[in-house]
Amino acid sequence: MNQELALLDTSIWIHYLRSDGQQGLKTAVKRALIEGRVLSCSVVKTEILVGSRDEKSFAKLSEHLEAVPDIPIDGTVWEGAARLGYTLRKKGITIPLPDLLIAEAAMQREAVLWHVDNHFEELCTIVPLRTRSFLPLSSG
Repeated sequence: MNQELALLDTSIWIHYLRSDGQQGLKTAVKRALIEGRVLSCSVVKTEILVGSRDEKSFAKLSEHLEAVPDIPIDGTVWEGAARLGYTLRKKGITIPLPDLLIAEAAMQREAVLWHVDNHFEELCTIVPLRTRSFLPLSSG
């Protein structure tokens, strides 16, 4: 049994919460949740909640997400994300700020970042970010 902590990117949660989400992903997430290995951060939680269908969904998602331990997005994460973004920009690579924060949080907590997002695989070639990619997934 793998006991590595996993920071789940928003892309993972979206596929996990979809009724037609990929079964292998859903099984892996459910197992990690049961084992208490899942982490989140305020950036991911905010991105998920912004996509809520209605107030009832917002409240239900918010309650469920509160049960997931948080990696604090503090000054060291912000500073690390800024340094990471700067380094990448010098190499001609632009990564969205939320992804920089999520990646930096995972690296600082030494968690594996689970995702369905090419940005994170690109980052792995430049920084010591550990990932579990669920790419490619079908769009439907």
